Amino acid sequence: MECKNLPNHGYVEGVLKKSEREYLWSLIGDLDGLTEKNYGMKVSVQKQLEDKDNYFTNTVLMPYVQTYVNTYGVPFLTNTTHGHDLCLNRFWARISKDGDYQSIHDHQSVFTFVIWLKIPFDGNKERSIQPNFRPEAGDFCLVYTDTTGQILKKSWILTPELEGTILVFPSRINHIVYPHFSTDDYRVAVAGDVSLSSHNPLNEI
Repeated sequence: MECKNLPNHGYVEGVLKKSEREYLWSLIGDLDGLTEKNYGMKVSVQKQLEDKDNYFTNTVLMPYVQTYVNTYGVPFLTNTTHGHDLCLNRFWARISKDGDYQSIHDHQSVFTFVIWLKIPFDGNKERSIQPNFRPEAGDFCLVYTDTTGQILKKSWILTPELEGTILVFPSRINHIVYPHFSTDDYRVAVAGDVSLSSHNPLNEI
């Protein structure tokens, strides 16, 4: 008698080095300059980033993507005449004040990544403000189906200890960012997408 696991896609998780975090902060710049000075009050802001000389792509992102592909394969069916390179497509910073959130969504790409640079709250405290009424307050959450079609969640209870953490996962996995309420300080995350490069077709399939 043997038990066999059915295939399902996972995710890759790690922690950035100090120099890699500092590089991302250098791209974001002054938080006050992006928020209060421009708008006269605390607001949530999304800023597009540019990966200078592909430093982040080559040093951080593609090694994580390659680890994913080596472990799980690519999360899509091949329906093109040629293979294609993967490339960084979109890259942004999300600077979120209290009460800000992202409703459930996916991305039209191959891989999506998120990096938490600043978490100014303890998710366990967020949950305790109204016990049982905010069970996922402040969380980042993946929503997916198992091999029986049941909808499951994988949540990260965000705390300052997770600063510098990176997640890489298939872009079509739905995900949610729940709001925080216990502080008016900003939560800062960097995210982006990895897509097939239309400019670099490889061998014929």
